Amino acid sequence: MRYVGRPIRRKEDPKLITGRGRYIDDIEFPGTLHLVVVRSTVAHALLKSVDYSDALKVQGVVGVLTGVKFKVDNRPEDFPMASKEILYVGQPVAAVVATDRYAAVDAAEKVQFDYDELPAVVDPEEAATGSKEVVGGKGLAYEREYASGDALRAIESSPQKGELKVKIGRVYASPMEPRGLLSVYERGSLTVYASTQSPHFMRRFLVETFGGRVEDVRVVQADVGGAFGAKLFPYPEDYITVEASLRFRRPVKWVATRREDFVSTYLSRDQIHKLRFGFDERGVLRGLTDDALINLGAASHGYYLGDIAATMLPGPYKVRDVKVRVLGVYTNTTPLDQYRGAGRPEATFAIERVMDYIAEELKEDPVEVRKRNLVVETPYTNPFGLTYDSGNYSHLLERAGLIYREMEERARKLKLEGRRVGAGLCFYLEQNNFGPWESASVRVRGDGKVQVIVGAAPHGQGAGTGIAQVVADELGLDLDRVEVSWGDTSLIGEAFGTYGSRSLTLAGNAALLAARKLKDKVRGLAAELMGTDVQELVYRDGGVENPKDGRRMSLAEVARATVASMGGTWNFKRDPSLEVTEYFGLDNYTFPYGAHIALVEVEEDGSVSVLDYRAIDDVGLVVNPLLAEGQVVGGVMQGFGEVFTEEIRYDGNGNPIMTDFGSYRIPRAHQAFRVRWEYFEEGKSNAPLPSKGIGEGASIGTLDALVSAIERAVGRRVWALPVDPSLLM
Repeated sequence: MRYVGRPIRRKEDPKLITGRGRYIDDIEFPGTLHLVVVRSTVAHALLKSVDYSDALKVQGVVGVLTGVKFKVDNRPEDFPMASKEILYVGQPVAAVVATDRYAAVDAAEKVQFDYDELPAVVDPEEAATGSKEVVGGKGLAYEREYASGDALRAIESSPQKGELKVKIGRVYASPMEPRGLLSVYERGSLTVYASTQSPHFMRRFLVETFGGRVEDVRVVQADVGGAFGAKLFPYPEDYITVEASLRFRRPVKWVATRREDFVSTYLSRDQIHKLRFGFDERGVLRGLTDDALINLGAASHGYYLGDIAATMLPGPYKVRDVKVRVLGVYTNTTPLDQYRGAGRPEATFAIERVMDYIAEELKEDPVEVRKRNLVVETPYTNPFGLTYDSGNYSHLLERAGLIYREMEERARKLKLEGRRVGAGLCFYLEQNNFGPWESASVRVRGDGKVQVIVGAAPHGQGAGTGIAQVVADELGLDLDRVEVSWGDTSLIGEAFGTYGSRSLTLAGNAALLAARKLKDKVRGLAAELMGTDVQELVYRDGGVENPKDGRRMSLAEVARATVASMGGTWNFKRDPSLEVTEYFGLDNYTFPYGAHIALVEVEEDGSVSVLDYRAIDDVGLVVNPLLAEGQVVGGVMQGFGEVFTEEIRYDGNGNPIMTDFGSYRIPRAHQAFRVRWEYFEEGKSNAPLPSKGIGEGASIGTLDALVSAIERAVGRRVWALPVDPSLLM
């Protein structure tokens, strides 16, 4: 291996850091119209009428859209635009289309709508009572129960019992680039440029809605300024923009302002877990129940996040008697969907809070309590049927325990100086590589360079570099001779996208298998060109050679030879193309795991400083440690924000209080701290390239590591995120 395992800098970066990125707002087409969405300013109301007569008088206005309505699964009846019932502040009510953005904004301010306001429900526990009509006359959107064994009996028969109410606040993904879309209608077809994590997902959604009105839909992923899960599925504005493009037969562009992004981008987390559990004198968990409540906002499409949290609740621990009841409720707030970790941070925070509770109640070492509960052999099937594929959890926990005890000793010494310092640990297990498969094509161009096209849609993770490393090693080429492309539905047939830490494992393996088949094609063509039996040839170091006589043809020479007779007669018995497409999927999820250990100091004013932070991960084969470490550092800082500063809140009337970065506080530069990372490679996946994803592990492990550390620093228990500052003073 020349490249796999080496910390190589991202090949994608030079374009972006030199200002040559091409984001949605950078793409221009002649005659482009600009769309501005008119949004609801009330959280719940019956819409009586929309008056846009004054908007049409503004110079440059081409038209106004109202009442646009399509049937899309798990979306409100009025989708993508309210026509009867307004459900949340920020919901589209109308859209103005004009020849420039300024005219569209001016006209949008002149659109007025008449409504009868209804009571708004923003508290999910109030919605769960079923006493209020929230969305379409309903409060309850989803209900499901998961059960294994007899959890209630196991709890009642336990010598020790506990109860916790754990809350994880509502957060905004905070991408640097707000959402946007450019829809170009031309000669009966649509080309849609999108800030998206999955061009193929978007194409499938748009074809389902608009397929009867156009001959084809092509989706192109522009450069994406951050996504973190929030740009996976199409939004109301995407449908509205495409509809405008079809109506006016012109390119139409919509780009959100930051405030629009805050009130309309799907939010995440917002779960409450009411946990009951029983354990014995040694701290071994015997039974566990959870009433899990997820605030879905004004649409039900995020219900699956409750299912993920439920099925991953047992985590890396061997408790068998478990029962989880998932309730998803409507509220008059922005709809909920995925964000980095998507259900696994919530599950891990809940079960790790249980482990910390047990350790505190028994006055036991938190590492030892976890060790007594830990799964010791894999594969292991958890109570809800998930099979943890591979790994040595005990080995990693031993290493984490050594670090934790070192930090604990440092905390003890600093406390003697009167400082409020504490150490905390979290052991996490996560589920990723959500399938079913991913695609890749590997092509040799006439100059001998290799182009890899993947169906995944990276947007900052560096997967293009990682996949280039894999293919370069397989074909024996220099890394600069391998180019990886993605993000255009016209380049590769079907695909899914980048989410759930799946790109390198699924798309990377598809590319690896395609490269292996490509080597066989190269050997076959070289055999014809060299006039020898293919069985005599071997592929080695970027070319084909015959060990018997020493003759050799490089990959570039084979590529040139296959096109050298252009215009002549067909003289190959084999397919002369040097291109292979492969699809790869796993018959199970992958389950990376790891530990995070934090040493924090809490000042008298409640501010928190992280004195030391260590992260240990086992994600199987680490293709590029530099990329992996970058994912860990970024995920830790996002987790820090969730613990201490980030939460979207609403007033009693459903008005969002946080609508900009002045009120919604992501971590600032002065709060950053060094994250030291190490990794094991014992838990390899069952794939030719035995890697597992690392993109979300840090956002999962951070939460309880920091919370348990501040608990030990201030001597108070914490059950809700973000942490109430009054607890720290």
